[in-house]
Amino acid sequence: MRVCLLFFLAVLAATPAARAQDAMPHASRTTSALVREVCAPCHGLDGNSARSGVPSLAGQVEPYLERQLRAFASQGGQRPNGVMGAIAVNLSADEMKRAAMYFARQPLKSSRVARTPQQGHDAAARLFGVGLPRTGVASCASCHGTRGQGLPELFPRLSGQHAGYLAEQLRHFRAGTRTSDPDAMMRRVAAKLSDREIDAVSNYAAQLR
Repeated sequence: MRVCLLFFLAVLAATPAARAQDAMPHASRTTSALVREVCAPCHGLDGNSARSGVPSLAGQVEPYLERQLRAFASQGGQRPNGVMGAIAVNLSADEMKRAAMYFARQPLKSSRVARTPQQGHDAAARLFGVGLPRTGVASCASCHGTRGQGLPELFPRLSGQHAGYLAEQLRHFRAGTRTSDPDAMMRRVAAKLSDREIDAVSNYAAQLR
């Protein structure tokens, strides 16, 4: 009789209902637990990253954040990143949506950036606000807003972001190692920018408020 009971319990544990129950803790993970356990170690609990190479997510455009998580999870060429790819591939669509919503609602704290010399600042301001008509480079403001605030739902916020991170992403676009931009918009722009222009406009955008 004892053997039969143990066999019955083993069969019950192997049923789909039991397996679903075992999976419940992950499936029902709250947004606060998700952020605390998965996102906060790198991006900060409030989405304000303390490291220049790690982007701040606070105040970012919500649909943009969600799309980037999907791009990381695709494990393709859109956004190849070992750390983020391994994290995003294990997130459900609902978790991606909730994480994006959470960070979009957090207040962004100003990043600390070095002030550029006036000459470099003026050139970066023109690039950001007007573009480079002679070489066919569109202005940053035309998509990201005059104050770098982003234009929901397509274009991310640049203001207050780490300058080093912005410059790194522009170089990824220029090299074609990041292809998450619709219609290759950023790749076409970045391909015509020098390292000096990338650094200057990234620093300028980071200072915008």
